[in-house]
Amino acid sequence: MPRGPVSRAAGRVARGRPGRRRESWPRRFWRELGSVVPETDTVVRLIILERLVKSAVLLVAAISLVTAARLGYLAQLTDVLQDQLELSTDRGVIARVLTWMVNELGSVVPHVTIVALALLLYAALETTEGVGLARRRRWAEYLTVVATGILIPFEVVEVAARPTLFRVGALLVNVAIVGYLAWRKRLFVDV
Repeated sequence: MPRGPVSRAAGRVARGRPGRRRESWPRRFWRELGSVVPETDTVVRLIILERLVKSAVLLVAAISLVTAARLGYLAQLTDVLQDQLELSTDRGVIARVLTWMVNELGSVVPHVTIVALALLLYAALETTEGVGLARRRRWAEYLTVVATGILIPFEVVEVAARPTLFRVGALLVNVAIVGYLAWRKRLFVDV
């Protein structure tokens, strides 16, 4: 039997879609983004808590950074943070990117302002993810998966260069979040 328009239409009728063509993927995706997901489970509640706590910590860090710079305690704060977070300017991708940003933009805007703005933008992203997940919005699940997934390769490079308990833990948490949301919530599946 030849496969043609008639047999495809017959297949649609057999699957319960008589004569209707499937919507294009951009329309399905747009509709998917606007949908509200059913009741959140415990894992999603933990993700919401993690995102909101992280955004609060980033907000406090940005305010502390600006305050320490104005009061003259920035050098001491920088030394403490480098020791505690095991950061150094000669190692790691993230440190090199931050150094490049400061060198490129430092002549126009003070260094502290650049870092504080970056922290505020990251806090805004984390807050948006947390509030969107709390309001059970599908777009927030996609945003969380994409924003977290983009940073995983950089975290892998950091862990490979200098593994610490903090870095390995952060990497595992982020991989678990992306894996759970993408697989369990069936993101990117029938879009």
